[in-house]
Amino acid sequence: MSQGIGPTFPSEAPSEGRPDRFIVKSGGRITFLRSSEIDWAEAQGDYVCLHVQGKKHLIRERISRLENQLPGNVFVRIHRSSIVNIDRIREMQPLFYGEYSVILQDGTRLTLSRSFKHKVFERLTRVG
Repeated sequence: MSQGIGPTFPSEAPSEGRPDRFIVKSGGRITFLRSSEIDWAEAQGDYVCLHVQGKKHLIRERISRLENQLPGNVFVRIHRSSIVNIDRIREMQPLFYGEYSVILQDGTRLTLSRSFKHKVFERLTRVG
């Protein structure tokens, strides 16, 4: 797993002030990840694990701050510990007590909690 150092704000960053890419440091190398490459993110204490094409990259960031940095038209929070790229969602299956299983293109299963359900459905059914 890569050890990250957080988002970078390049000169070509989007006008909303959100980072276009993130810096991930691993094994003496620095890798740049575009936000659009991220499949999903999960909280791990004061860190966030970014899942990108089957690889995991750890950055020192709280998930609430990451949520504000990611483009809202592409990412949605589905659980207190998970944010997902909506383009990677393949299907959703109902579970118990109002929760859903979110299945990504690569087969990853995540839980959509009741507290985020309304916001997620609103976002996924929005036109445009």
